[in-house]
This record gives sequence, C-alpha cells and structure tokens, in this order.
Amino acid sequence: MAFDKMKESAKRGLAAGRARADDTRAQRQRSKLLQELGEATYAEHTGKATQEAVAGKARVLDEFEQAIREKASARLEHRRAKDIMHRGAECVDENETVTTAARKMRELGVGSLPICGADDRLHGIVTDRDIVVRCIAEGQEPSQVKVRDLAQGPLAWVDAGAELGEVLRQMEDHQVKRLPVLENRRLVGMISECDLASNLDEHRLAEFVEKVYARS
Repeated sequence: MAFDKMKESAKRGLAAGRARADDTRAQRQRSKLLQELGEATYAEHTGKATQEAVAGKARVLDEFEQAIREKASARLEHRRAKDIMHRGAECVDENETVTTAARKMRELGVGSLPICGADDRLHGIVTDRDIVVRCIAEGQEPSQVKVRDLAQGPLAWVDAGAELGEVLRQMEDHQVKRLPVLENRRLVGMISECDLASNLDEHRLAEFVEKVYARS
C-alpha cells in the first residue's frame, strides 16, 4: 500500500513537472509573438510595414492563445478529484465540542472541518460560520455544544474518481470552498480553493470565484 502511494505521488509530481515545463515554453512563445507584434506595429507606424503585416502578426498571436486555451481545457477534462485533492484530511469527531473544533481549525489554519463518526464515515462539515451563527450568536456555550449538533443540511462531497467538472459543479451549486473526497465511502482527502487555483486556468478560476465567493 505504501509503495502504491509512493508511485502515485511520483506520477503526480512528474505530471506537475511536465505541466510547468509546458507553461514555461508557452510563456516564452507568447513573449516572442508579442515582441514580433510590437515590432510590426512600430514598423507600420514608421512606414516600413503595412497594416496587413500587423494584422498577420496579431492573427498568429490570437491563434496561439486559442490553441493554449484548448490544450488547457483538454488537460483539465481528464483530471479527477483524486488528482487535485490534498490527502490526509483532518476530521473532528462528532462527539467533540465546538470549542475543540474551533481550536483545531486554528491549529490547521482552516475555516471548516469534516465531521467523522465512530464508524469512520463522514457525517457532515462544521465551518467557522456555523460556530459563530448557529452556536455563539444563539447564546449557546461552545464548550457544551457537540459538533454533531451543527452537522445539518445536505452534505456536499465528491467521489475520488469524479471528473474536475463534477468537482466544480458540486462546489458551485453548494457554494462551498472546501469539498470532502470519498473513496469506498471513506474520507480520503479534501479539495480547497487553493487546490483549484493550482489546477484551473485563469478564466475558469474567475468563474468559480464569481459563483462561490461573490454570492457567499
């Protein structure tokens, strides 16, 4: 099992390395095309080139950008939840108090925690907003309230084999910034906005921000 995890980690590292190399090459090519367009524009300004020459350089740049977007889109379509999640998600036991959950959030630097039961299954999510709005604001004592009492409403989660599009749909529909990933009905990881930022292009990330952050 440990060997399989090492292989999986190595594959992810290799894929990430290739992606970074592709991005570097694309950036260099983009800079070259922009330079050529600028030179053609200046040459046209000084009467040494025609408008057609400038339009040709602009068209080449547009086609390059379109190809980059299509390649990025195709790459994203094949990504799965297990490819972008971070493993080792910390749970809080359903019988722990809200105070314990809040301290754990502070230690981990997160705004929400999965709630797990004695059956090692995911029972819900508790957020810092839940603690403020549904516990403190209602005059309840955090050291007396159990986190299971805050695990209400529909639970958003995604299977480890789900495609990236399904991950985004779940997070956007439920307006959540952290999504539990399950495999064989057990928690195996979490997907956060930071994970998405590392795996989405700027356009798709902006859409996510608009749908989740702007309305939350």
